[in-house]
Amino acid sequence: MKTGNTSGAFKYLPPERMYIRMRELGYDAVDQDIADTNAPCYRDAASMEAYCKAIRAAAENAGIEISQVHGPWPTDDTTAENREKTLENMRLAVYGCHCLGAPYLIIHPQMPYGWGREEDADFALSLTVELMKNLMPDCEKYGVTLCLENMPMTAHRISTMDRIAEAVEMVGHPNAAICFDTGHTNVYGHDLGDAVRTAGKYLRTLHVHDNDGKADRHQLPWLGTANWNSFTAALAETGFDGVMSLETRGPVTGEMPDAVRDAAEKLTYLSAKALADAVENSR
Repeated sequence: MKTGNTSGAFKYLPPERMYIRMRELGYDAVDQDIADTNAPCYRDAASMEAYCKAIRAAAENAGIEISQVHGPWPTDDTTAENREKTLENMRLAVYGCHCLGAPYLIIHPQMPYGWGREEDADFALSLTVELMKNLMPDCEKYGVTLCLENMPMTAHRISTMDRIAEAVEMVGHPNAAICFDTGHTNVYGHDLGDAVRTAGKYLRTLHVHDNDGKADRHQLPWLGTANWNSFTAALAETGFDGVMSLETRGPVTGEMPDAVRDAAEKLTYLSAKALADAVENSR
């Protein structure tokens, strides 16, 4: 089973060095972050293409596969006008995913009430389904599958895996799938293995990290309260054949002394490798 991590974990390095460092550590793949819609690549399709082709060349030169891409986030979905802008940026992100040579674009549900409690949960769900359906022609054209991610916001009904699966089912398209975020499920106190089984046939990508069950802390596996044995057993049981892709914020920072950062990065990789090996050993 391949291992990966988010490009954000190596943002202290320039692209020409970032992927080389990932390969040195042992990673096979990267979750490429193009979430920032204020970045120059979101000016137009030509800017997105130029940026993504340069990133792709750097990754390929290092022997790193771009296995998945993180789309625009955060987005302001509180008005119809803003939601149109989100759709426009998502279309650029689908094209960027294509230019990066990646099969999967990870997106979040629409948040029409911002971070506050939903006034109408069905409306929020319908907007997410509508967004995904509107993106399906672009996804078909460019060979990209949208992966809707479960979220940690307990104020939002669509956050949990059962609701994410419901939304993808409502889209009803082969280019609509799921990204399972382990830390987000753990915030709810839900079992990781149960979430894998709920995602079922729609599961394509992972965001793997841990927390204390109270907040979305993006810690390394085994530093929080998540049940990793349940997680790896369920992945093996369901036949998941994607990348064990981390999305950890710590413990690595660019301000660390070189020796400390080197050890922390090695520990981070080893956590991904241990989980991947556990899945393979359970098949």
